Amino acid sequence: MNILVIKQTSLGDVLHASGHIRAIKKHYQKQCPGSKLFLLTANTSADIYRHSPWVDELILVDRDSIKENWRKKPMRAIKEMQRTLSKVRQHKFDLAIDFQGLAKSVFFLYGAKAENKFVKGNWWGLKGFRNKKLHAIKEMDQLLQVAGIPTTDTTMELVVGNDDKLSVDRLLLKINLENKPILIVSPFSRWPSKDWPLKNYMEVCEAVSNAYQVVFTGSPDRKIQIDRGMEDGCCQSAVNMAGAQSLLEFVELTSRASLMLTGDSFPMHVAVAKQTPVIALFGPTDENKVGPLGERNRVIRAPGCDVCDNRHCSRHCLSRLDNDEVIRMIHEFTPDSCLASA
Repeated sequence: MNILVIKQTSLGDVLHASGHIRAIKKHYQKQCPGSKLFLLTANTSADIYRHSPWVDELILVDRDSIKENWRKKPMRAIKEMQRTLSKVRQHKFDLAIDFQGLAKSVFFLYGAKAENKFVKGNWWGLKGFRNKKLHAIKEMDQLLQVAGIPTTDTTMELVVGNDDKLSVDRLLLKINLENKPILIVSPFSRWPSKDWPLKNYMEVCEAVSNAYQVVFTGSPDRKIQIDRGMEDGCCQSAVNMAGAQSLLEFVELTSRASLMLTGDSFPMHVAVAKQTPVIALFGPTDENKVGPLGERNRVIRAPGCDVCDNRHCSRHCLSRLDNDEVIRMIHEFTPDSCLASA
């Protein structure tokens, strides 16, 4: 049996589907041993499933090329989509499920040679499910149930390789000489309105630095910003790992951490997948739809924010969030022995 799963972007959304991919593969492995699961995803998301035992083959979409050319050179973008579709159509599928439900993904679902097709959303001629009020993971649970697939366990998972583990072993020997609990701080997301000011992150980290080894993470283009924040005199004992790790090395580092502090971002989802407690700061987005599931995780909402879902909201409600509230929450997670030494 051949199964096609479509989930293209963004990184957090792609990771959301990891438990559902496991549920699909395990279900059909019992019924049809030797079943193959193909995952259509963006090239930028491929590492999330590089070591997954549930994905047999990746079909990659050149997301950057399509996005770059869509307005100025649309024919190039269309040709890239056609090239990807031809890869999809090389196979005949018994089942195809699109967890994205957007035009850019449904294009491939319509074009796939599949006997049964399911989609997140309402699309002509396709069986689907859509309820925007549900958490993204719960919404995908419902879609699987429409497809007749059990959803007893759809918790996220992320598998790394041995090389990634060894790399983090070496890193920790260098940066954590006192063997303190590690606090990962990921201050940036793709939306400016979702980011608490870096100055606030720095001040909070300075306040808890005696109890934790603070490690800042982020994309390569954020390294200079974090360096400058530390040069201003805040949290100089922290380590800036922005741009210094691969995606999977970051995942492994997260699994070794005692706590993560971040906004609504991909690192937040990684922490949940690796069962590392996370304090997530929310402003324009709704934690009830995309927030961290799990009893150990906490959300702090920006005061007076009306959840506008605006990438560039001029109000920037998170700037009104008080440092003390975040520090108190971190202390709730901090072992008494560390607080005493601090």
